[in-house]
Amino acid sequence: MKRALAKLCCALLATTGARTSFAAMAFPALALAAAVASPAPAAAESQSSAGAATLFADANTAYLSGDLPRAVAAYEGLVSEGVVSPELETNLGAACLRQGKRGLAALHLERALFLDPGDDDARADMLEVRRGNVDRLEGESEEGGTETLSRVLSPLPGGASAALLIIAWTVGWVLLGARMFRPAERSLLFSAILSFAVALLAASLTLASAVGHDLALKRAVVVAASVPAREGPNDRSISHFEVHEGTTVRVEDEEGGFRRVKLANGLAGWVPNTAVELVVPPGWAGRPVLITQGP
Repeated sequence: MKRALAKLCCALLATTGARTSFAAMAFPALALAAAVASPAPAAAESQSSAGAATLFADANTAYLSGDLPRAVAAYEGLVSEGVVSPELETNLGAACLRQGKRGLAALHLERALFLDPGDDDARADMLEVRRGNVDRLEGESEEGGTETLSRVLSPLPGGASAALLIIAWTVGWVLLGARMFRPAERSLLFSAILSFAVALLAASLTLASAVGHDLALKRAVVVAASVPAREGPNDRSISHFEVHEGTTVRVEDEEGGFRRVKLANGLAGWVPNTAVELVVPPGWAGRPVLITQGP
């Protein structure tokens, strides 16, 4: 397995500990009052973290002993509890791959790579999934433009860049205004130009992050064994080809229980919503991402 139990446990406990210590330093009286007034939620959160770590350990043990059904059930239990972790997704994907569930394996490995693009284990397993896929598509290799662009752009700090853009842009104009009243000071003009340069860089990062986020949100994996891709969003429309489990697609539209998907080779068609799963599910919004440190 890729990671030891202790690492995920530390990440789970560190998330809780970081919030508590920050509150205690910034607002000691408020933190003390909250601890006295409501000890139950803190205890419940600690118990939940410990329970998740125990379940992860059980899943790892089951996986290593060859009890794949129990391992998958435990991993999926963590997912259903809202745990978001690249290690969890990698291990679940590997277990599904050993069970022959290529669609689910590809889905969870894609999620692991979204959370941690540098995950070599997930990348290696993903290549193994693709080698066995029924749909051999030109343009689906690891160097495919859309996939590579999404992997590179998604981790960019869009929120921080947007804040920096606003600050640098505002400072630049303030400095220009100040120079109108003090034209002899060349440093004001230089500082204003520097601020606008920083704002331009921040704007580029913000745009790139937005593009990467959009690409990631539209990425999906076929989880059905096979499904006809139709010309329209209904079962009566003509189908010219089928897509098979494990194939990565891009969702372009959604209507009436169907999604219009586009393959790497340019083919497009409508398939039932249940046949494909989004790599970035809507439920991930606002959840903490637990990324453990490497050895």
